[in-house]
Amino acid sequence: MADNKAAYDARAKRFYDTIALKKTDRVPVVPFAEAFPIRHYKALMKDVLADHALMDDLWYRFHDEFQPDVGENPYFLFSFFNVMKVLDFKLLKWAGHGLHDDSAYQFVESEMMPPEDYDWFLADPSDYMFRRMFPRVYGRLAPLANLPTIAASYYFFTPFIWAALADPAYADAGLALKEAAAESIKTLTSFGNYVQKITQMGYPMTIGSMAQAPLDVVGDYLRGIKGMLVDLRRRPEKLLAACEKILPVMLDLGIGGAKLSGIPVCFIPLHKCMDGFMSQEQFEKFYWPTLLELIRGLVAEKIHPYLLIEGVCDQRLPVMIRDAPPGMCVYHLENSDIFKAKKLARDKVCLRGNVPISMMVTGSPDQVRAYCKRLIDEVADGGGLMIDTGVNIGDSKSENVRALFDFCREYGVF
Repeated sequence: MADNKAAYDARAKRFYDTIALKKTDRVPVVPFAEAFPIRHYKALMKDVLADHALMDDLWYRFHDEFQPDVGENPYFLFSFFNVMKVLDFKLLKWAGHGLHDDSAYQFVESEMMPPEDYDWFLADPSDYMFRRMFPRVYGRLAPLANLPTIAASYYFFTPFIWAALADPAYADAGLALKEAAAESIKTLTSFGNYVQKITQMGYPMTIGSMAQAPLDVVGDYLRGIKGMLVDLRRRPEKLLAACEKILPVMLDLGIGGAKLSGIPVCFIPLHKCMDGFMSQEQFEKFYWPTLLELIRGLVAEKIHPYLLIEGVCDQRLPVMIRDAPPGMCVYHLENSDIFKAKKLARDKVCLRGNVPISMMVTGSPDQVRAYCKRLIDEVADGGGLMIDTGVNIGDSKSENVRALFDFCREYGVF
């Protein structure tokens, strides 16, 4: 146990010193596992999604075999499908629920909020979510669409609100919520037990909360990609107002989760940030301002924003690095030019990435070692580099994952 405590302390120091742009004993090796333990240990995705104990065992084995520099947590991605099944969640398909039994989950693009609903959302987001979005997103909560507004309950004469609940359709909605609550408690209990075990094994958990860029919330869940892109030109003021409305909600998620978990890192995946998705002018008007406020709000609470910068964002990075609070942020680059980014980020942000996932899936161990050598030689100088793949190692060849870990641990010593 003493050895595990020493290993935990060394890993945690290495991780947080790297964020702070300090030179450490070696470059942290932190590839995001995603589904790799499922593939590597020949499990079936459907079984893992339904069985937390099986999932835990696979991830314990992954840590024992590969010994990453951080604790990998599958609960953020793979643990809530039992709850979604109970509620008949419409925005995802997963193994055994719309997809074959060994498939990864798939997001279902939908326009859940038509443009005429902007005013309702802006006036009362909670009411809109409860009486409009929930019925659309959760099949078993469809009856909530007919529920009178709770805002009327401030008035003493409210029988019409409670009388509405006499409709038999609400009985199943209430049962669905009860079943979802029971499944959620099971999941959160398993979550806590997993974190405790991984910590005892000597691995610091390094994601304490999650949030999103406000414009991504609009594009992912409310308007859909097409609707959001149309709004950039036809309803710009409504779109900006929605982002401002969403910002404090994202701050609450990021700050509240990090303080509850005791882990001062907020994971923020950027879905609509990439070059070519919108003009640079639109990025700087619609996307970046509220994301920057989210970053600054987290940093004010001493929480590290960890941005997964998906796609190619070479045009965006100069602005994103320029405005970043120094020594507080992690920018995980998927396909952006990490070698050019290093020249901008040297005294500003920690870079994470970006061994190409195509190389991990189809390449050879020698190719992986050569790319990692270049990363360490050109990006690790002065600190501020974490070795990772572009997105995750989910479908990577096992021999390539082993080459990445072994080579970087040996070669990445300062």
